[in-house]
Amino acid sequence: MSAPVNSSIRLRLFFDYPPPAVVSCRMCWLLVDLNTCRVVADLESVIRDKFEFSRGSILSLFIEDCYLPHTESIYVVRDNDSVRRSHGLLHRPLLKQTLPRLMRKLT
Repeated sequence: MSAPVNSSIRLRLFFDYPPPAVVSCRMCWLLVDLNTCRVVADLESVIRDKFEFSRGSILSLFIEDCYLPHTESIYVVRDNDSVRRSHGLLHRPLLKQTLPRLMRKLT
């Protein structure tokens, strides 16, 4: 008889800013069902729903300061990993490029 396969992982979540669902806390545990998550984007969706982030909010996830690409397999995340949700960190260079063009259009 084979050992049962664990179909869930426990993650420690760190938020740069408290999420809307728990405004007094920046850290929590999350149990993730691997049967419903195939890629990192699915994990982002679970976090977005559970912690009441708006649909338009960007969830950039990191493990040990390394970015987790949206299309990467969920198996890059392991049981008891510490996952950090950063607040728009990846989009600052894009904003620096877009803002001057926007200002030119307004003037």
